[in-house]
Order: sequence, then C-alpha cells, then structure tokens
Amino acid sequence: MSRTIIITGATGKFGKILVRNFLIHGDVVIAIGRSNKKLNELKTLTNKKYNKLFVINVDLMKEGAISRIIKLIKKLNLKPDSLINNARNLDYLQLDQKNKTSSKNFLNEFKLGVVIPYQLVMAMTKSFLGKFKNVVNIGSIYGTVAPNKKLYKNLDAESSIQYGVTKSALEHLTKELAVRLAKNSVRVNCAAFGGVEGRVNKTFKKRYADLCPSGRMLSEDEIFGPIDMLISEKTSGVTGHILMIDGGWTIW
Repeated sequence: MSRTIIITGATGKFGKILVRNFLIHGDVVIAIGRSNKKLNELKTLTNKKYNKLFVINVDLMKEGAISRIIKLIKKLNLKPDSLINNARNLDYLQLDQKNKTSSKNFLNEFKLGVVIPYQLVMAMTKSFLGKFKNVVNIGSIYGTVAPNKKLYKNLDAESSIQYGVTKSALEHLTKELAVRLAKNSVRVNCAAFGGVEGRVNKTFKKRYADLCPSGRMLSEDEIFGPIDMLISEKTSGVTGHILMIDGGWTIW
C-alpha cells in the first residue's frame, strides 16, 4: 500500500537517501527544505519517479512555518500518514570566537532538533486526525552515550555538546509522545544512527572502526531499511522505541 510521507531536511545526506528510496518503493513523498534549488535537484536523484514527489520550500525556524506547511499540504489534497523528523542546520554546531558553544547556537540547535519536531507532530496529528499514524525521529548514538575522546582530535570542535544534548532530549520526546498520542493511534519511534561513511577521511574511519564492535562505520545503504521498518504496518506494535543502528557502538 502506498504511503504519504513527510520528510524534513529532505535535501541533506539522510534526506536525499530517504526521498529516493521511498519514491522507488512507490510512496508519495512531501520533501521539506530551506533551499528551493536543492529541492528541485531532488528530482534528478529519483530515476524520473518524481510524479509522486512534492516539495515545500520553507525554513522551519521561521514564525508560521508549520501552519504554512499544513496549508500547502491540504492545497495539494494530500493526507500524510507518516512524518520523518530529519531537519538539521550545521551552522548551529559552530563554536564562537572563544572556541565555546554560544547560547544562541545551543538554543537554536535545541529548537530545531526538539521543539519543532514536537510542534510538527502535534500539528499533523490534529490536522490529519485518523490518517496520520507514524513518526520517526532521526536520532544519534550521542543521544544515548557521550562522545569517546579517542575518536576526535578536537572534541569540542568536532562533536559539539549541543548536538548530543539535543539528541538525548529527542529520545525522551519520542517516549513522551508515544504515550501521549497512543489515544490517537499515532506511533512515535526514534532511529538512532552511528557514524555513516562519506564525510570523513581514512584516518577517522580507522579510529572509528577500532572503537566499534562491528569494526566499521555504517554505509549509506544501511540508512533506509530501519526507517522503512519503523513506519511499516508490520511493526504496528512498536512505539516509543529507540532503535540503535550503530554497529554495536553503544553496547561497549
């Protein structure tokens, strides 16, 4: 059965992989991103299967963004059943001139990573009551464990504290919403990923491999499957779960 899936952060690394794979599986995808150019470029990644791809250019940090999204979805006559909270802004992970995390970046990271997912879930539940059924929050190993200093040459710069704190809060938000929205038959889960290849050099990959039971980083091919599983009807009994996709990183 075809699903209608909202993906925030659709033009990022994870987002592009999810958009492409859900379209290949015959699902309708509502891709949300800040860059109209990058949203249009998604069409080149989908093997011409973009008749089921709908893009919404909106900055989630702007006032009224969620209301605008709902209005546009209704105007398109779409009824989403699933939401994947994946939006990121790497600017919020930068350190200030004193090599510290500023209050502004800390608060912005938390707002985009926790507050907005909460607001989106509640708005979708209310606006598409009875149809909207599944939420997957994209988490991280650093929502469960602190960074290993042996992995980084400069821990503060390479693994910003606001990232892990935000992902930890996202995990708890997942559990809270799973309880609070059960009466609406909405399932809320979190897919927490370890390090994925593609943005690091060979030296970093070697250090990571030495610290991980599986002896390697994740490949991009391992991103889609767990998320697809969590919104499948075959996992209808799973809610409030933090699924670790990390090659065993968090068991050591």
